[in-house]
Amino acid sequence: MEISEEDKASIRKEIAKLSQRLERVQQKYQQAKTSDRKETLELLIEDIKLHIGYKLNDCGDYEEELKVYQSMSGKKYGEFKYNGLSMALLMMERYDETRRVLEEGLQRFPNSHFLLLKMGDLCKCQGLCIDALKYFKKALKNCPDSYLALYSKATTLSELGFYEDSLSIVRKLLEEDPDHGSYLCEAGYCSQLMGYPEEAVEYYKKALDCGYLSNVIYGGLACAYSHMGFNHDALEIAQKGLKEFPDSPCMYEILSRCYMEYGWVDEARSILEEGLKKFPDDEDLQEALQIIDDDMNDTDGTKEPALISISLLLSSILKSIKKKK
Repeated sequence: MEISEEDKASIRKEIAKLSQRLERVQQKYQQAKTSDRKETLELLIEDIKLHIGYKLNDCGDYEEELKVYQSMSGKKYGEFKYNGLSMALLMMERYDETRRVLEEGLQRFPNSHFLLLKMGDLCKCQGLCIDALKYFKKALKNCPDSYLALYSKATTLSELGFYEDSLSIVRKLLEEDPDHGSYLCEAGYCSQLMGYPEEAVEYYKKALDCGYLSNVIYGGLACAYSHMGFNHDALEIAQKGLKEFPDSPCMYEILSRCYMEYGWVDEARSILEEGLKKFPDDEDLQEALQIIDDDMNDTDGTKEPALISISLLLSSILKSIKKKK
C-alpha cells in the first residue's frame, strides 16, 4: 500500500534527524582514542545507517537507500546489508544485480530468512513463480511461523492459480491478525476468482473499513458486484477507484468496461482515451480501445460482440492489476 505525501514528509524528517545523529557519531569515531571505543562507535554507525535505509525505502528513495547500504561495512549487520542492497535494487527493477547480491549473500548466510524471502520475491518479479515457491518453502523450514513467508507463499500460490490453497493460508493469518489489510485483500482476490463474489465483497469491504487502500480492492469490488449483477454498484466503485488511483492504467480499463455494460460507448471510449493520454504505451488500454472501435465499425453485425461477459473481463483485468501492483 502506498503511503501518503504527508507520511512521506514525516518520515523524511526522521531521516534528517537520523542523518544529523550519524554525523555526530562519525565525528566522535574520528576523535576516538581507543580501539574499543572505535569498535563501539562503528557498530552504532552501522545501526543508524540501517535505520536510515529502512526509512528511505518507505519513502521510495531507492537510489539513496542503495548508497546508504553500499556505505555499510557489514561487519555486524552483513546479512542485513545484503537484504537492504537487494531490497533497493529489486524496487528499481535491476534484477541481474539483485540476483548477484542475493547469491553472494546466501553463500555467506545460507539459512538467512530475509535473503531467502528476497530471492523468492526476485523470482516472482521475473515470473518464476515455481522457483519463488521453493525459496518461500525453504524460508518456512527455518521459521515455520513466519507471517512474511506464509503470506509470500500464499500470494505465489494464487499467482499460480491455486486459489483454494492460497486462501487457506490467508485465513489462518487472519485468525492471528483479522484487520490486516493485505491479508483481507488477498482473501477477497482468491474468493473472487474461486467464484464466491459475496465472500470477496465482505473481505474487500473490511479491508477498506480498516483503512487499507489498494487498486486491487476497487478492481475486485467492481468485478464482484458485476458478477452478482449489481451493475450500478460496480460502476460507482470503479469511479471511486479511478479517483483514488488515477495513476493505475487498469482502473481506466475497469471503468470503461463498466460503462460498456450500460451500453455507454462514448463514455467508455472517452475514459480509455483519457488513460492513454497518461499512459500512451499501455497495451491493455490500446487493446480495449481497439475492441470498442471494432464493435462500432461492425455495422452489418457479422462479428461476435467482443464484450460479452463483463464479469469475466473484469476478472482478467483484476489479475492484471495484481501483476502490475
